[in-house]
Amino acid sequence: MVHKPIAISVIAPVTVAGLAILAVISSTNQAFAQAKPTTLSLGAFPNRGTVGYNTGTLPVSLTGTLKSEGSGVPGATITFTGVPGDTTTDSGGHYGIQVRLSPGTHTIEAHYAGDSDHGPSSAGIVIPVNPLTS
Repeated sequence: MVHKPIAISVIAPVTVAGLAILAVISSTNQAFAQAKPTTLSLGAFPNRGTVGYNTGTLPVSLTGTLKSEGSGVPGATITFTGVPGDTTTDSGGHYGIQVRLSPGTHTIEAHYAGDSDHGPSSAGIVIPVNPLTS
């Protein structure tokens, strides 16, 4: 009779510990789930040119799309290097931003940092801008 309480007390912690281990394994598997790969495009219009007479800059529209598994990724933040600003993708994964570029060769990169469902992605473009000649 003395052994029954000992056996029960040993079995109960093992059962509780077993459930705790299963819970840890389950949450660990979710933490290591693979993020879906993404592709980010970047285009510019115009993609080269000469600065304006009055402004000394060239207005450029930077546009692109963030996709994953063939579909646009909505609500994603796109940041840039080479120009100031950031933007967010629309419901189809499209984004756009207006910039003004001074004379010179501009290397611009768009970046998506990724999230719990989607992996990171980047795209780049080089835009030559000529000075105004008289």
